[in-house]
Amino acid sequence: MNKRSYMFIAAILIFFVSGAYYFLKEENPAPAPAEVVNNDQPRSISYSGNSIIEEKDGKRLWELGAETIEVDPNTKQAIMKNLKGVFYQDNGGKLEIVALQAVYDTKTRDIVMNGQVKAVSADGATFTAETARWAGENRRIYGSGGVTVTRDDTVIIGDRVESDANMQKVKVEGNARIRKGGSAN
Repeated sequence: MNKRSYMFIAAILIFFVSGAYYFLKEENPAPAPAEVVNNDQPRSISYSGNSIIEEKDGKRLWELGAETIEVDPNTKQAIMKNLKGVFYQDNGGKLEIVALQAVYDTKTRDIVMNGQVKAVSADGATFTAETARWAGENRRIYGSGGVTVTRDDTVIIGDRVESDANMQKVKVEGNARIRKGGSAN
């Protein structure tokens, strides 16, 4: 056999040995893909110490601040804890309001407040209720549950109240009573 035949046989042997090694070698299994967690629960965004402001034509309509504001992107609602807000009146005054909790609906622009709701207008008139709702469309406030409206020495008590933003036109319904020259007790 000549040199060329030996080279050819050696090349074929190297080819077969390499092929056998390639097919018979042990491989570490590929790492499993990371498990994708599909959490269908709605996600929300939470803020601390922020405020929400509504303006129209450059004029501030109201401003709401809270200890925490949690926004649900699915419902477009903001849930506020320990609300402190200011509703600016047409006459230049303001109505300051506090509540334990409030929900602002960005679609309707309504604000529903719950828990020890108290509002004080610039002229000293006060409004208290367990629940109140600010109707953004017509700029009116509605209250229910142990409603008390006080202006100067006049106290009005009832089950439900409806008022304009200036607290000038107040309508009380359900077991309504008026006391002149006294306190709410």
